[in-house]
Amino acid sequence: MTAVNQQERLPRKERELKYYLAGFIDGEGSFNVSFKPHPSMKLGWVADPAFQVYQHRDNVEILELISKVLHCGYIRPKSPSSDVLVLIVDNRRTLMEKIVPFFSKYQLLSKKSSDFEKFKQILLLMEQKVHLRYDGFVKIVDIAMSMNAQGKQRKYSKELILSQLAKSSETIRQVPSATDGNDIVRTS
Repeated sequence: MTAVNQQERLPRKERELKYYLAGFIDGEGSFNVSFKPHPSMKLGWVADPAFQVYQHRDNVEILELISKVLHCGYIRPKSPSSDVLVLIVDNRRTLMEKIVPFFSKYQLLSKKSSDFEKFKQILLLMEQKVHLRYDGFVKIVDIAMSMNAQGKQRKYSKELILSQLAKSSETIRQVPSATDGNDIVRTS
């Protein structure tokens, strides 16, 4: 089917189009939170939320349409030699301002709706800066690991993240601060 024919099949009314896209994304999209070591961060790790939709290169028009309707995202190959493209929204502010309101209004029907609710909860916790504290980061890890079939394709296991997080937290507690009384600054 040509791109022109495919465009003709799409719903004509904006509201119908948005419901169509929500259904399409229910099957082809994902809400995820990855974790990456980041030595310069206080806890040694960073939480990285993202919304993604995958499609074969031949269907790039649908990714472009989703990006246009949502007013956000960028499209790139899944990997350098892949014929699969991915639409990505990974800016936290954009996720809160565009993605969360869209899927709150045009709700998903599959198990993915549960993943979206957890994703939204993580974004709200991050808005409150909870991820900058040890206990808050642990809570986010727990929530994220319960998403997307318990994160079976994750690069880092929950156990590894929490063990390294604990080490980072312990190191932070042992480093004397400039205001603990041990460093005296004299001025004349």
